[in-house]
Amino acid sequence: MGYDISFHPVDMRLVQERIVPFLAGRGGDGDLADLVGDAVRQAKVRFRANAWGLGVLEAYGHEDFDARLYLWGRPFFVTAEDAASVAETVVRYCNAELDEVDDLARSQIALLDPALLSRVEPNMNGTLPSDENLAVGFRWKLELLREAGAAVRAGRPTIRNADDEDISAGSALSGNMQFATVEFLAALLPGWIERGRVWPSELEENVSTEGYSGLSDNSPLFGSLPVEFPALEWESNWTIPSNYSIGGYAAPSDVPALRAWLARNAESLTAVGDQWDDRPYVRKALRKIDEAAALAELTGSGFLEAAEIYSPAEGTIN
Repeated sequence: MGYDISFHPVDMRLVQERIVPFLAGRGGDGDLADLVGDAVRQAKVRFRANAWGLGVLEAYGHEDFDARLYLWGRPFFVTAEDAASVAETVVRYCNAELDEVDDLARSQIALLDPALLSRVEPNMNGTLPSDENLAVGFRWKLELLREAGAAVRAGRPTIRNADDEDISAGSALSGNMQFATVEFLAALLPGWIERGRVWPSELEENVSTEGYSGLSDNSPLFGSLPVEFPALEWESNWTIPSNYSIGGYAAPSDVPALRAWLARNAESLTAVGDQWDDRPYVRKALRKIDEAAALAELTGSGFLEAAEIYSPAEGTIN
């Protein structure tokens, strides 16, 4: 199968202080309401920003506009050249109110081609769900996993899933916690989209590189849950093992090492992956990895690689 992969800054403070306690059953059922509300706001900001990107695509033309970077690569709509400026612009979008998006997007159009400003309008085809439905979409998986944790504590072996089927409570919690957590965090601090076997741990495995990559297994995402639920099987990975999974992780303190490793080994890394004869393809993937890591560094976050958090063909984008 193909891989819709993504590169994520991941706020480990939210994992440790908000999400893990929620899944472990501490506090109240509404304890993530503020984060869900922020995810709803950002969904509307993202939709408007992407509409501007689509408008530029229509005005510029497919051959002259790098849609793989600007539309189906970076979050929102960002055209800045260097990684630091890209990261700073993404943070501005993340913090923006809806009525601030147009000015932000126009500033990015001006960086790309000032002449476009007079002839680009946002493409508003399609609609977003209601705020209520957006909120449900962001929270339901974590709520289900909280219910699974409560069932495990109470000695109940099963819970009912969204399809009203009985599923193992323990397997639901331990097997889905990482993916559901990264999905939720990506609504608050987005990742970069790519396709193919060009995630950093895959690249590291296929070439001789110099220095420490900063990457390790993703067990820190579990937080204290393995201690609180010791009877469950908590399986971590150091790379992406399959579709719909989470791969290698770099702690916040190791993100600078990851960026240094990418820069030091850029030439050799472009020779690997399943795009063996397309060095520019892999080079652009490395650019996206570094930009995501730059955002992680700017925000004090960790870094993760993942598969199928986003699926542009199904309309799930960043």
